[in-house]
Amino acid sequence: MPFQSRSVTLALTLAALAALSGCDKLPGSAKTPTEAAKPVAVPTPAATTESAQPTYSPDNERNGELKGEAKLLKELGQPDARQGSTLTLQHNGKAALVINDDDESYNLLTNVIQVPTANGVQTVYEVTTVYTASPDGPSSTFYDVRGAAIESYQGFGQWRGAMFAVSDQQQAYGIGDDSRVSGQLYDWSSKPHRKFDFKSRCQPKEWVSDTEIKGVCTRPTQVDGSENVGEEEIDAVYTRVGHNSWRLRELRAPKGKMKDFDNNPSTAYDETVKGVAYYGDQ
Repeated sequence: MPFQSRSVTLALTLAALAALSGCDKLPGSAKTPTEAAKPVAVPTPAATTESAQPTYSPDNERNGELKGEAKLLKELGQPDARQGSTLTLQHNGKAALVINDDDESYNLLTNVIQVPTANGVQTVYEVTTVYTASPDGPSSTFYDVRGAAIESYQGFGQWRGAMFAVSDQQQAYGIGDDSRVSGQLYDWSSKPHRKFDFKSRCQPKEWVSDTEIKGVCTRPTQVDGSENVGEEEIDAVYTRVGHNSWRLRELRAPKGKMKDFDNNPSTAYDETVKGVAYYGDQ
């Protein structure tokens, strides 16, 4: 029976009961106008049916991502760079970077970054590869305007000027596996670039200033003495302490019993790392 029909039937039933009892008012009608309940809108069928919920599919997700890429390509002045499964970026009127999708992955231009260097500002393209036939997360590659690969990484990254903060977490495929998190900082202000690789189980989360980053440490803990692995998250901070040094501090010691994994002490992390020169893919 439709919702509105049930409401009408219920109202008529209540009215009949009131008449039989000798009352000329429905229960609750003695309230003053200011106390009377406000009418409640009857939900429409569309709001209550499951068919109104959006259906997820990989194709829908990719179409949404392509809209973001199209906006970026328009801002870049190359709105026609995407042709089906091929992305072609131009430099000086010629095709400089050509990337084709395949049956197991597709590629998207996800960022155009202006990186300040000692020789001026460098334009960098970030292309993200999404693997449709693998449980692994996406990976990204940076290219210069000539189409040459500069650097590849997996995980999540945030730029601040010429500094790039990367966080990653390994996949855990079974009970007791170490789904370790890690964090690195990359300095592109000079060539060769410099990399700050931390051993602590922490990752950068948000830039606060040019010299400070909020972070979080994920500590593997024991669960009921079994092989199961729990997690304890603790806030941390990355601070620049010199031209070529960054310090990572965990803001408190862990409270749980630590799992016996590498670099997982029961004391708080306090690690200072110096940058190491590297050339990436170039």
